[in-house]
Parts: sequence; C-alpha cells; structure tokens
Amino acid sequence: MTQTGTSSPGLRRTLSQMDYELLKHTPDLTNIPPLQRFGFAKKRINDIFEKFKVFLEEMDTFIGASFIKDTNDLHGEHLDTQNMLRQIESIVQIIDRDHMKVAFFGRTSNGKSTVINSMLRDQILPSGIGHTTNCFLSITGVDVQEPYLLRPDSPDKKNAQTIKRLSNSLSKECLDPNAIVRLYWPKTKCALIRDEVVLVDSPGIDMSPDVDGWIDTHCQDADVFVLVANSESTLMHSEKSFFKRVNAKLSQPNIFILNNRWDCSAGEDTATRDEVRSQHQERTIEFIVDELGLMTRKETSERIFFISAKEALKIRMGQASDLAQGWEERHKEFEDFELKFENCLSASAINTKFHSHALRGRDIANSLNESLMKVEELSFNYRKKCEEERKRKEQQLDFVLKESEAIKHHFKKKIESVGSHVEDLVSDALREEILRLSNTVDSFSYPFQKDFINKYKSELENHLEEHLGRNLMDRCHNRISKVYEEIKNEMCGRIQQLMEVQQTAAIGPSQPAIEMQSSFEPIYQIDCQSLFMGFQSQLNFQFSFGPTAMARRFLGPRYSLLLQTLGESSSPQPTSGSNPPVQAAPTRVTRSPAPSVARQSTAGDDNLLLVLATQLLPAFNTKTAITATAIIGGVYNLVGWRVIAATGAVYVGLYGYERLKYTERAMERRFKQQFCDYASIKLHDIVTYTGNCCSTQVQRDLSSTLSRLLTSINGGVNVLKTQIATLSAEISRSKDVYDSATSKRIQNDHCRDELEHFLRLFSIT
Repeated sequence: MTQTGTSSPGLRRTLSQMDYELLKHTPDLTNIPPLQRFGFAKKRINDIFEKFKVFLEEMDTFIGASFIKDTNDLHGEHLDTQNMLRQIESIVQIIDRDHMKVAFFGRTSNGKSTVINSMLRDQILPSGIGHTTNCFLSITGVDVQEPYLLRPDSPDKKNAQTIKRLSNSLSKECLDPNAIVRLYWPKTKCALIRDEVVLVDSPGIDMSPDVDGWIDTHCQDADVFVLVANSESTLMHSEKSFFKRVNAKLSQPNIFILNNRWDCSAGEDTATRDEVRSQHQERTIEFIVDELGLMTRKETSERIFFISAKEALKIRMGQASDLAQGWEERHKEFEDFELKFENCLSASAINTKFHSHALRGRDIANSLNESLMKVEELSFNYRKKCEEERKRKEQQLDFVLKESEAIKHHFKKKIESVGSHVEDLVSDALREEILRLSNTVDSFSYPFQKDFINKYKSELENHLEEHLGRNLMDRCHNRISKVYEEIKNEMCGRIQQLMEVQQTAAIGPSQPAIEMQSSFEPIYQIDCQSLFMGFQSQLNFQFSFGPTAMARRFLGPRYSLLLQTLGESSSPQPTSGSNPPVQAAPTRVTRSPAPSVARQSTAGDDNLLLVLATQLLPAFNTKTAITATAIIGGVYNLVGWRVIAATGAVYVGLYGYERLKYTERAMERRFKQQFCDYASIKLHDIVTYTGNCCSTQVQRDLSSTLSRLLTSINGGVNVLKTQIATLSAEISRSKDVYDSATSKRIQNDHCRDELEHFLRLFSIT
C-alpha cells in the first residue's frame, strides 16, 4: 500500500504526457481569427469547469459518505467541498455570461458613436453634431433576424428604431445619463459582434460629474477602453481625469486612443501635419506612461491612431465620394487599429475573464488534493485499526470457543461420574431399607378389620411409601446435595471466569453475574400402591400340622416344584368363605408383578387335598395305588386301632387349639408377614431402577444448568461474531474509500493539469 500523500508509480500521469494528450486535440491558435480565440477559450474553460463541477458533485457525495468512525476530521473537508462546489457553479455561470466588452469614452461630439458605426459597418447608433448620445448604449450580437432593444425600466422588447429617440439628447424621450439601453443586433448583419463582442457607447464624459458611478456600473468588466479624442485639440483635463479614475479603480486597463477627425489635417502641409501628429502622440505617451504608468512608450505608441471615423463609415457603406485628400492613409490606419484592437481585445478578454477563474480552479484542485490525501490517510489508518481489532477479536473468539468446548467436555464427564455415584448411593440406601422392612411394617399401627382389608392395605402402603421416602432422603439427601452443589459451583465459577474475560476484552455490554438456582432436591418417593398392586393376601386359618404345612416343612424349596409339577395353573380360587384378593390402583412404576408369595406359602389343606385328589385319584387303578393301600393296611395291623385313635384325638386337639387362637390380631400379623415378604421381593426388583431415577434427575438438572451457562457464553460469542462481521464490513468499506480517494485524486490531477495547460496555451499570466 502506498503512503498517503504520494501517488503510486503509474497512477499519476506526468504533465508532459497530459500536455501531449491535450495538444493532440487543440488547434493551432495562430490559425484562429483573434476574436474567435475568445470563443474557443471560453468553450475550452467552460468544458473544463463543467467536468470539474461534475467531479466536485461526486466529491461532495463521496466525502459525505466517507465518514470514518471515531473521528469527525472529514466534517471540515465536507463543508469545504460544498463551498468549492458552490464556487465552481458560480464560475460556470459567470463564464457562460462572459463576453468581450469594449467601452468607448470621450468628450461630447468627439465621434464615439461614429467610430462604433464604422466598426459595425452600418449606421446603427444615432450620431451627429452636438450632444447626441445622452445615455449608455450597448450593442450585443444575437441569433435573431430582426434587431430589438430593451429599456432599463422594462423587460419588453422594443423596436430598434426607437433607439434614436431614447438615446438622443435632443429627443423628449431621452433617458437619464446613467441609464443603459441594450441593443440586440443580428449577428448575420455584423461580423464584429458575431464573436461575443459587446460594444458600449457612452455620453460625453464632460456632461456628468458622476464619472465614478459610470465606472462602477458600466466599466468594471470592460476588457478594452477606447478613448475617442478630437485631433483638433490635445488631450483635455476631463479626459485625463476620467482615465486616472479608471486606472485607480481597475488594474492595468487596456487603452486605445483614437484621434478622430484627422481628416481636418488634409488641408495642411505635410510638415505641419507631422508636427501636430507628433505633438498629440508625445503628450498622449507622457500621460499614459508617466502619469498613469500603464504601458511602455513603445506599447503606447502602438495604441495611438489618427483616423477619420466618418470617412471610414462612408467607405464601408459605399459612399466614398468627395473624401478629403489622404483618406486612403487614414482608412488604412483605421483598419490597422481594428486589427490591433481585435488582437488586444481577445487576449485581454481571455486574460481578464478567465485568468482568475483558472487560478481559482487550480487552487480548488490543490485544496481537493489535500482533502483526498487526508481521506486516504484516515481510511488507511482506520482500516489498519479495524484489522488489528478484528485479529484481536478473532483470537478472543477462538479462545472462548475452545474454552467453552473444554468446559462442556469436562463437566459432561463429571456429570456422568456424579450420576453413577448417586445411583450407587440410592441403591445401597434402598437395600438397607429393605433389610429393615419388617420393622417398618411392624411399626405400622391402624385398626385391622377383616372386612376392611383393602383400606388397611392402602394405609399400610402409604405408611411404607412415606417411611421409605423419608429414610431415603435422610440417608442420601445431604451427600447428594453436597456433590451436586460442588459440581454446580465449579461450573458457575468456570463460566463466570470466562464471562469476565469477555467483559474485560470489551466484547460487548457487561452481562449480569450468574444467578444461582435454589438447592436441588431429588424425588425419592416410591409409588407403593402401583408397586404392590399385585399383592394377594391369604388370611384363612392354616393348621400347623396340615398337609400343606407338613409338605412345606419337609420338602422346603421342592414344595414349589411339586406344585408346579402338579399343575399350578389349575390352582383353585379362594372359597366363598375366604377373603377376595387385594387389588390396588394403577402403578406409576412399571414392573411385572412377581408370583404371589402368599399364594405359595399359605395355600390351605383343602387346596392341597383337592390337587392331590384331582391329580392322584386317576392313578388308583394302577399298581402303585394297590401298593399304597397295602402299606396303610400294614400300619393298621402293626399299631392297632387304639394308637391310631389316640393320635387322631391329639391331632384334633391341636387343630382346635390353634383354631381358637387364630384371632384378628393373629390375622393382622399374618397379613403383615405376607405383605412384608411380597414387598421385599418387589422392592428388590426396583433397587436399580430407583437409583437410576435419582441419578437421572441429578444428571438432567446438572446438564440443564450446564446448558444454561453455556448459553450465556453463546450470547457473548454471538456478539463477538457480530462485531467481527461489522469490522470486516468496515475494513472493506475503508478499502473502497481509500481506492476511491486514490482514483479521484487522479481525476483531480487531470482537472488541474487541464487548467495549467489552458493557462499556458493562451499565455495567461
């Protein structure tokens, strides 16, 4: 990147290259008639300033849109550009109105109007003896077929013939001497006014004391002053006084002195004529050189002419009869005056009209160049600042993303570890509670009535549910809460540190501190009603020495196998005198109910006998039945009927004793024992499930906390990404501003070089 203040090699064209390109399209000025050079120069400089105007309009928009953040340094440049644009617009308007202006002055009746008519080759202005012209008259060429004039007091076009009445001092309609009547004459009728030349005729300078007002009003923009003097007399005091005032108000006015009516010397001998001519010329040179200091003696001598405007007008109007002797020489000198006048007028008008504009345009271009260099410098520095800031924020974003990912990975592992710990803790606590289940059931106190067994069971389940939940909370809550709070505080601390890093790095608006949620309390509640829904109690009387009890006592575990072998699926339902099975509400813990322990352990003798009867009677037709009958007969023969009777009496006595002792209290103990056995099996089934549920609760809450904390980090990350995107956009914009400023500086240099070439081309100093 180039340094601001200098152009990169190859970007800026050298002045010689610019001159070459311009001169390729510039005609040779020596081949252009003098008066047409002004029009050519006007068109050239107008084109330059029109392009300059368009360029400044673009500059105004460009600098207005090139606001650099964190600085108002371009505000002044923007205002300056707008001011420059207004100046250029004003210059364009002035150039468009500019024309070559010639002011004719002299004493009354010196022939000013006749000189103008001679130059226009037509009797346009009123002329004659005495005080003829009473006000200022301007003649301007226009592209119309018929001439017209405008009065100073009316915008309406008037017939050109009325000029003789309005400007003639002898007319009753004559205007004030300070007024000006503007005559617009067709360009096709007069070659002189075809090339933007305006001729101004004036009243005699000896007729009004307000000469200063004349100069200020009508002569400030005159390019050439033509003093029409009377060759029959030398320069008068009024004429000298007028030009002293002109010289005081205007800088270096261009003056031509016409000694009119030189045809009066035709009757004099050559020596006298030359002596008078020399006297007039010397006195005029002394006045111009010594008193006014406008030109050198040589230059002044080339601006003094001895003519006869009346003769010249007659010759040009084809009325060249009875002219005085020597008219050819006087007419030739008049033509010499016109040639020098045209050369001087064109050069002077170009210099006076366009010199200041070209210099002002060059100064504006130089000022614009400084402004554009400043835009380049500011945009370059701002882009560099944004690039450094973007790099810093990208590093911060990378750090925050890596750190947040590390935090997420670290705590996910920790949460899994905590979950395993909680599961083991709750499972162990529940196993201990199962070992103490009989004590818990025995501690239950509620009126037991066989007819309201379902109500008793429901209250027992509520008691067990409440007791288990409370004991699990007492055993596990403090330890779970401690582990939970430790990992949660660690998470919050790590996230808070990362958020403080974000705030320190000025990522965005400061975020509030992380709010700690209330302590976590896992739910230890066990839905006993759903869990024990499959429990069926058997409260019918059971004789200790009945077949079922004896079979269970002697067979042990093989008793269950025996029942299965005999066809457990055909087990009879409780008799009409027994209590119906206990049913519970739908469960919340989904488990397949285990086989009824109570049904296996408390099946009555009738049940067993019924099974034996239904399963074994078909076998009595076999040899085994005959053998069993033989054995029974053998026992009877061995002990006798007395022993059998005594044994039966004892057996019946024991049965009656036990039957009398089987009260509601005993029935309640049996119910609790059956319930405790059934509950132990079911609770063992859900140990792992309960531990897993508590573990899931802890993991879910900690994961939710981690997710919420990471979301707070994501807010800062999103802000950081937005800032990086904004900085990238600012970098791109500042680069565009820099490139545009460089391009516009080249355009500005081109405009300035065109103005420099214009000044050299027309030798404007």
